[in-house]
Amino acid sequence: MKVSVYCSGSIAKGSRDDRKLTWSDTERMEVAKGAAPHEVVFLNPDDPITDPGNTLGQFGRDMYQVMVATAVIVDARERRGLGIGVEMAVAGFLGTPVLVVAPPNSKYRADVLEYRGAVVYDYLHPHVAALSAAVADDFHAAGEALALLVETGAAPERAPVPGWLSRAIDEYRENVLAADVPMLEALRQLDRIPG
Repeated sequence: MKVSVYCSGSIAKGSRDDRKLTWSDTERMEVAKGAAPHEVVFLNPDDPITDPGNTLGQFGRDMYQVMVATAVIVDARERRGLGIGVEMAVAGFLGTPVLVVAPPNSKYRADVLEYRGAVVYDYLHPHVAALSAAVADDFHAAGEALALLVETGAAPERAPVPGWLSRAIDEYRENVLAADVPMLEALRQLDRIPG
């Protein structure tokens, strides 16, 4: 079965981001191995931008990919920013399961943490705990969680899309998608558009 994954995580925006952990072919290969025998089509927010001036369309592209994905896999190996939190929240709202890669004793997960005047054992960041269907130690395990999710058919209920989100998705569909070669190819692989 073909499944799709939105690769949520930081993207390198310039030379200052050289040391940042980002999705690469290595992470995608590990997810694919873990998800076998399912074939994984990756939806990448770091594909080339077709219209850099259309910020609503750029946001719409990310949200469209979150909407059409079988699951969102979040790279939470290190501190992440606003965009990843929005992607997780929107995925939850749209009914797209969120799988989080957070290794033990990393930024969002700890065996023991002194937190808000207390000692917490088996700490998981509250936003990660509330929004994720599963937390994995690594990308291979995230692929295994994806396969299990597909095989059990467990998916949250989809809520109606609010105006602020549908405006962005519509902007992308109407004014950007036709020139977005990587996304068109992904949709073809998923049999979502002809030819």
